[in-house]
Amino acid sequence: HFGVAICPGMEESDSHVNGDFATIKAFNMNNVAVISTIMAQTVALDSYNEMVDDLLGDFAKINFTVKQTGNFTAMERERLFKVVAQNNSIFIDMVSKLGLKDRSDTAWNMSQYETVYEAMKGEFEINGRFKHIQFKLDLIQQNAKFFLEILHNQKTNTLEWIIIWLISLECILMILDMSGMGTQIMNSLPSFPSL
Repeated sequence: HFGVAICPGMEESDSHVNGDFATIKAFNMNNVAVISTIMAQTVALDSYNEMVDDLLGDFAKINFTVKQTGNFTAMERERLFKVVAQNNSIFIDMVSKLGLKDRSDTAWNMSQYETVYEAMKGEFEINGRFKHIQFKLDLIQQNAKFFLEILHNQKTNTLEWIIIWLISLECILMILDMSGMGTQIMNSLPSFPSL
């Protein structure tokens, strides 16, 4: 629980915050806005941290499977794409929905609320916790990029082999046609009725 103590005789700039309560001059909508914004951000950061830890766990499973087998199964490929999408979604949500990189409108417009805002942000380590989550998201993103490049290279190699086989087949057909055997082989094949 987080409490709010009201001290009408104190100066606005003397507001005090610790882990258990905030001491403010008056309980008004501006103070409520500042305090509730930081409290919402701290709860949301806890939730996002758990989600990112789950993503790291999923990524560890993908790493383990690839380490054991040396290949991606269709399931790992699908899981990798989901991890990448969720990773991007979490980062966008933290920045846009929570406004972690934005300054409180109330604290921005009225400097007397800046003290409470900054003190609460410091007490609940909002910036540090955001950077910690961002580090984990970046780690996932870098590893995912590596695996996606491997998948791309595997697909490119497969396509190159298909092209090589098609060119080889074309060369064989051309040699057969030039030798005169192509017509004999084609005539010996069963014919299909035209539609």
